[in-house]
Amino acid sequence: MAGTWSGGAGGATFEERWTPPAGGAMLAVSRSLKGDRMVAFEFLASSNAFDLVYVAQRGGRPPTDFVLTPDSATFENPAHDFPKMIRYAKRGDGTLEARVRDGGQRGETFIFRRTP
Repeated sequence: MAGTWSGGAGGATFEERWTPPAGGAMLAVSRSLKGDRMVAFEFLASSNAFDLVYVAQRGGRPPTDFVLTPDSATFENPAHDFPKMIRYAKRGDGTLEARVRDGGQRGETFIFRRTP
């Protein structure tokens, strides 16, 4: 996941920039743009001392932890309102698919392409 990724959906552009793994952790920033206006941002981390955890801090709100599930690159927090699950998967064409879900019908899928 290290590198810069971008994609779009619903008239918005999404960007994520992940650092290479070092010291048992990866860090990232994410932003969502509509036109020339930033509409959302997140600070992300993917580690702690015991488990691999995706820590999202959207729009400067308090951090929310999502724990990696053992069978995929899926992070979960069933107690959170939305999303409850974040899943990353590298696709055969080299793109990165990010899916967010609430555990029911509500969800979104984003396709990112590596950018230089």
